[in-house]
This record gives sequence, C-alpha cells and structure tokens, in this order.
Amino acid sequence: MTHAALTDGPGGLAADGAVRRGRPRSVEADAAILDATLELIDETGLTGLSVESVAARAGVGKATIYRRWPSKEALVASALSRCAEESAVLEAEGSLRDQLVGYVEQIRCKSPETHSGRIMPRMLSHASRSPELFRIYFDQVIRPRRARVRLALEQAVDRGELRDDVDLDLAVTMVTAPMLYLNLVQSANGAPGPGSSEALVDAVLTGLAVRVPRG
Repeated sequence: MTHAALTDGPGGLAADGAVRRGRPRSVEADAAILDATLELIDETGLTGLSVESVAARAGVGKATIYRRWPSKEALVASALSRCAEESAVLEAEGSLRDQLVGYVEQIRCKSPETHSGRIMPRMLSHASRSPELFRIYFDQVIRPRRARVRLALEQAVDRGELRDDVDLDLAVTMVTAPMLYLNLVQSANGAPGPGSSEALVDAVLTGLAVRVPRG
C-alpha cells in the first residue's frame, strides 16, 4: 500500500491541493511513516528495511523522517511501540481461568490480523542477525505482554488459586507460547479453532493449581 504524499513544512501543499500553514499534517505524517515501517518489516523483514524504502512507502521525503528519528533503529523502536498498542488485553476482573482464556483467545484471533502478529516470525528470524533491533522488539512488545500475564499469576498465587512454588516466568511462557506457536505453524492450514484457547489454559492450570490432599 502506498500512502498519499504528506506535507511537513510551512505553507505546504496537502494531498487535497489546499495550502496549509505551519505543520498541519505532522500527525498524519508520523502515522504514515510508522505504518509504512511496520508494513515493510512484515513484507521484507529488517534486512530489506531502509529509510529510503520507508519514505517511498509513506509518501514523504527522507528529511521528514530524519527530522523525527535520527536513525533506522530509532524509527523501528517507535514503529514497534505501535505494536504494543495492538497487544491482547488481560482483563483485571474474573477468575484466573477466565482472564487467561480471554487473553489466549485474543492471541488466537488477533495474531494473523495485526502488525504485531504478522511481524513476529520476521523478528524472531533476526534475533541473531540483528540483536539490537530484536532487543528493541523484545522490550517494546514481548516484555510488556509477559509482565501483564505474570502479574495476573502473582495475584492468583496471593489468592490461593495457584501453588506458591510455581515458577512464574515459566508459567507465563506456558500460557502464552502455545497459541503463538500454533498460529505460526498452522497459518497455512487454518488457525486453531474455537475451543482451543480453553483447552490450552485448562491444560496449563491443571499443572499449576493448588493440590488438594486426597482422603
């Protein structure tokens, strides 16, 4: 998708031909640049990403980008922060099971439809080739997601729903990773169907729940 050209200077000519004063399209330019960055990461990965290609896709000049971001890394960091806005929401209310089922179901449904879900395979492939950019991705997108789930598990431990010896970091991976994996490997054959989120969460909670003594 090619974005309409956007002005970024005093008295510039906007896409509709009207003369604008000051910097009236800066917000639109920001959005176009960041969207173009995510689109290109989705299509080509980080290797093929350049300021020139982003500028062409967004319909702006390179100078417009460099006025906002001093480097490709800074641009990628800002673009990835938009992915965080697409992240699944973990509800604050309800049982732990309901919270986790809702969260995993959002992963099932949203991963194929969002920039965040589509660029994940690309970003994983760059973990060793572009470690600094992958670190940005992890800090901007993955770490906040894991922190939300970890907090819910901590609260469940405090309420007595989970054992107090649970390895919380491992538990976060057990909750979130299976659906991400299924979405990736089944993308060609159809994503996991309805009911799979409940089955995954129940399987995890069976192992994490407080053990009730028999007898």
